[in-house]
Amino acid sequence: MKNLWNDEAAEKLVADYAKKGVGRDLALRVYTTRLLGGEPRLVLHGGGNTSCKTTATDLVGDQWDVLCVKGSGWDMGVIEPQGLPAVKLKPLLKARALNRLADEDMVALQRVNLIDPSSPNPSVETLLHAFLPHKFVDHTHSTAILAIVDQEDSKPLVKTVFGAKMGYVPYIMPGFDLAKAAADIFDADPDVEGLILDKHGIFTFGDDAKQAYDRMIHYVNVAEDFIAASGKPKAAKAALPASLATPASIAPMLRGAVAVARGEGRFDRMISDFRTSPAIVDFINSAEIADYAGRGVSTPDLSIRIKTGPMALPAPDADKAGDYKAVIKSHVDAFAKDYRAYFETNDALDDVKRTMLDQMPRLTLVPGLGMFGHGRTLKDAKIASDVGEMWIEAVRGAEAIGRFHPLSKADLFPLEYWSLEQAKLASNKPKPLTGQVVLITGGAGAIGAATAKLFADNGAHAVVVDLDAE
Repeated sequence: MKNLWNDEAAEKLVADYAKKGVGRDLALRVYTTRLLGGEPRLVLHGGGNTSCKTTATDLVGDQWDVLCVKGSGWDMGVIEPQGLPAVKLKPLLKARALNRLADEDMVALQRVNLIDPSSPNPSVETLLHAFLPHKFVDHTHSTAILAIVDQEDSKPLVKTVFGAKMGYVPYIMPGFDLAKAAADIFDADPDVEGLILDKHGIFTFGDDAKQAYDRMIHYVNVAEDFIAASGKPKAAKAALPASLATPASIAPMLRGAVAVARGEGRFDRMISDFRTSPAIVDFINSAEIADYAGRGVSTPDLSIRIKTGPMALPAPDADKAGDYKAVIKSHVDAFAKDYRAYFETNDALDDVKRTMLDQMPRLTLVPGLGMFGHGRTLKDAKIASDVGEMWIEAVRGAEAIGRFHPLSKADLFPLEYWSLEQAKLASNKPKPLTGQVVLITGGAGAIGAATAKLFADNGAHAVVVDLDAE
């Protein structure tokens, strides 16, 4: 992975933001956050966060030591200073002395100490950033790091790969408990340059933005080099039909099968995004693909994007295309049955009242063809496909050095149904025609264009056609 730090670009951003009253610390925090967020092998659709410790002035002119930390809903690749809300640091540090802090109280503590009360909620990992003493802290869900930590016992492997330069944190669900544990592990060995979190990702830190960023890229490269040096042979390939059905022929069947029935003939329909490449097909053609898919997601927060993991189908035979609809339905039914069992088993373990989410897969793997991401909108479907590409690379890497062994479903469940994770999706309220696809003819005329806009405004995905001008 290339280190993209550029002194000239960094100083230009500092100068540009200085004209807007933004200080050097925050400007450089924005700069490296964008570098991290622009690399999908590090950060993808909400996975990862950054912070810096600096000072800020409130509305009455009082100056405070603050933690500027990524706010919920902001894309790290295009973040602005307001996407790193300033939180008074001292109250956050005092929280470390507590034995317990409920999630709702943690959010309240962070919000009540915002310098600007209109700011977005600070990251769920704000306290971890606060408890570490460094001025700049970076956190990503690097695909290469996930390959290292998605092993049955990753601790010895982490020590082999990184030596004494990185601390190891066993899996703990994000929040107060993880923040305390990570800080304690750092305090026990303050010479480390970062922390590797089992089944989760990597933190690096430094006295300045460049040092924290340089360390992130360096240790990700260490992981990538270790994986590349592995001599483990690839899994055998599955046998494919002599002639494959086309993606276009099976997409309508698949889209119909994953629609969520709401009764009285009503369905919450999905949009599908087809994704393929030689690398994707090579992996999905593995004889072990159904086993890989059944093991789960590569990092827990992906559960809000692709549930407990992908669904794997058999390769579609073009000579038996008419039978493939039933094949799809049987696999979707099995996925839904497994999801209900997963929910019922884990929901019964405590007294928390939860409502089961829909049981439909969000990522479908089709040998010989590629994969389909599913979502209520095209954006959601593309996110699922993006996540699928990351999942493939993480599993490929994990299998190259050992055996892909992600977080257990029992440990995944509290995170999928965690209110602080579901809040990431709360803004995606469906419109009346969300999930529907509409074909509009005569779209070049005023009436056709207005009709297309009306459907689009109500959530439909409009395909607009008309005769050529000639």
